Amino acid sequence: MNAVCIFRPTCMPAYAPVDIPVNLPASPSLDHLVEEVAVAININGINHAVMMVTPDDLDDFAIGFLFGEGIIRHNHEVHDIQIGPAEQGMVLDITIANRSLAALTEHKRRLTGATGCGICGVAAVEQALPALPVLPLTPPLDGALLAGLRAQIAQWQLKGQQHGALHAALALDAEGRILHCREDIGRHNALDKLIGLLLRRQSACDTLVVTSRCGSELVQKAARFGARHLICLASPSQLAVRLALKYNLNVVHIPKFDAPVSYSSYRPADPIGECHESY
Repeated sequence: MNAVCIFRPTCMPAYAPVDIPVNLPASPSLDHLVEEVAVAININGINHAVMMVTPDDLDDFAIGFLFGEGIIRHNHEVHDIQIGPAEQGMVLDITIANRSLAALTEHKRRLTGATGCGICGVAAVEQALPALPVLPLTPPLDGALLAGLRAQIAQWQLKGQQHGALHAALALDAEGRILHCREDIGRHNALDKLIGLLLRRQSACDTLVVTSRCGSELVQKAARFGARHLICLASPSQLAVRLALKYNLNVVHIPKFDAPVSYSSYRPADPIGECHESY
């Protein structure tokens, strides 16, 4: 018979409650905290997803989410968006064009997103890393456009100033001025809201900014939209940079104290606008 060894610690650490001497109201108000709700997304009567979202700009979120999923390619493919309450959250009832239903069937899944995590529930690696068109080669941003950008961003984060705990996604013009800002407790949601706004207004934008870390999902969303530059205030992941180089999407990391770092597949000898896979 095989012997079974069981380890029993001879001494367990002792724990004791500690009183924290603070003066708190009997029932502290929650008004200063950011709101987060479960939003069920129904497409042509089919339950597609449940996402945890800050319940602002949900029409923008609906458009951006469907676009990021590859279900729609244009804003006009969405015929109607109805926003309503649910027992424990909210419901987005979205009607899309019949020709878009094929893409919906292909991407059909039922997921519960934890704080807007756009990759939760994906059943296959192919869905997590879809093939996207390669963007035209574009020179990196001029460093002068990045000076003072952090201060500009802080001024645009109105909800973040009030509540904190919010990510922001912003659109810049060619001179580095901020045009639009969307905020959400989920970084993916914030970018979906911004892209949805740009699609609804039929506004092209080459430069997007995210205040969060830059993961692969954000790179895919920016590349699918056709942006040429993605600026992030927190470090990108290795996979995010590899994908960005593959798509010819320039990624710029602006640390809080150090100099900006640019990741680009463009080289001065390359003709501007040429498309080729660089990685």
